[in-house]
Amino acid sequence: MRFRCLYTAIVVSLLTTSVAQAQSYVDGIDVSRWQTSINWTSVLNSGTEFAFIKATEGVDFVDPWFHTNFQNADAAGVLAGPYHYARPDSSATNPQDPVNEANDFLDAIVPYYETGSYLPPVLDVEEFSFTPPGGQSLKNFVSGWVQDFSDTVLSELGVRPIIYTSKSYANTYFTNSVASQHDLWMAWWKNGTSNPPTPSDAPSWDTWKYWQWTATGSVSGVSGNVDRNLYNGTRQQLEAELISLQETPGATTMIADFEVDEGYFGSSILYSGSTSGVGESSYAERVTTEAQEGNASQELFIDGDAGGWFLRHLAGIGTPGSPGSNREFDTTGYIGFWLKTDDEDVSVSLALDAPSTADRGIAKDVIADGQWHLYQWSLEDDDQWEAWVAGDGIIDTPTATIDSIQFFGSGQATVYLDAVMHNPLGSLLVSNGLPGDFNGDGTVNLGDYLVWRNNLGADTEDVIAGNGDNSGTVDAGDYTLFRLNFGNTVPANILQGTQAVPEPTTALGLLAALGCGCLARRRQVS
Repeated sequence: MRFRCLYTAIVVSLLTTSVAQAQSYVDGIDVSRWQTSINWTSVLNSGTEFAFIKATEGVDFVDPWFHTNFQNADAAGVLAGPYHYARPDSSATNPQDPVNEANDFLDAIVPYYETGSYLPPVLDVEEFSFTPPGGQSLKNFVSGWVQDFSDTVLSELGVRPIIYTSKSYANTYFTNSVASQHDLWMAWWKNGTSNPPTPSDAPSWDTWKYWQWTATGSVSGVSGNVDRNLYNGTRQQLEAELISLQETPGATTMIADFEVDEGYFGSSILYSGSTSGVGESSYAERVTTEAQEGNASQELFIDGDAGGWFLRHLAGIGTPGSPGSNREFDTTGYIGFWLKTDDEDVSVSLALDAPSTADRGIAKDVIADGQWHLYQWSLEDDDQWEAWVAGDGIIDTPTATIDSIQFFGSGQATVYLDAVMHNPLGSLLVSNGLPGDFNGDGTVNLGDYLVWRNNLGADTEDVIAGNGDNSGTVDAGDYTLFRLNFGNTVPANILQGTQAVPEPTTALGLLAALGCGCLARRRQVS
């Protein structure tokens, strides 16, 4: 499952002034590599307040000016959003193309939404000069293509893309189902903006959200012609359209789940110069044959020397200077991941980067039983860390990023990696960090008492999900936490990724135990 949550600003109220008052609009542009270098401060000073910037086209093409324009527009204060130029014409022989195109688009744009707030993404649909396969009508084929693309974006960002297309195409090549699910950015070039489109101009769609009214506009800061647009609302309403995937305080962050791609672990397995004793046939690739959660994980094959090897599996991808280069997190709670292997003699550690130092978690033996196991480190327990590069073995900066997951072993090994996560509140076995909630169902209840009673003396981390007293064993202190918090429930916005544990059928008997039996046990173990 995903822990990543999408947050948008609360939509502001519509203007309540006289109906006779003129409709408010916001000026914007859209650009691509054809505009090359742009002075975005001049653009903003000209009264242009938003811009859609081309990110990708088809499969395996990123606009060479995308990152520069997107970052500079945002830095100048222009509200920015990315767009993808669709190539349904290339899908006549490859039905997977809409998903592939969407994933390429997401690869380029998700890192921005993870670090800031931007306008929703756009799908530019204007290629219709082809014959669909199987005798389909062009309308049904294009609509199905758009739906597949849109579903893929929705699963990752939580919103559907805005559809950019002409007035004629909007009325010809999209089914009512597709039109009803998407906002419309209409291209209809007129002589000025005094006669904007009306709902009757595209009756299958809601009233247009954006209108491209000319392709030959002129805006200070942009050389030559540029497309000019209007947003159908006020600046305040436009700001309410911004979306973000930034971490919410108290929520578990999924750093990499491998559902769409390899994310921050997309570098070559042999990229790091620190790696040693690892053969050229080694690889790391996304697979759908194994998964701890969701439908995919990353398979690491290490063709290692029999005498020993070290693998520094780097985190961090993206264009240099792009916010997608790595994922920053607060240095509270736990950080870790899930591994699965059949191969013995493998151990694992996690290295973290601060601005000028790096520290590494104490290595853990990887269990070779073909089952998924969690490996995690407390960011607040100095005993779980050691000095690495200019570090001191203490995580003492307010934020950090993952430098790498580091493996040690001998001989060949195949390891599956999934669900690289950070929980600022506690153990990754649960997502809430609620004291006394030993079974992780979000409520301190009788099920938690059973966990405590049945596991006295056991390893705390393995049994009570990090929501005990951190003494190292299940003991009287954990019972005290349970008793003090009995009936408490974690807030809904924090509870994620937990599974409810059924209440015991002998509830009355256990309630009695709360009053006497468990207190006697508490005295016994203390």
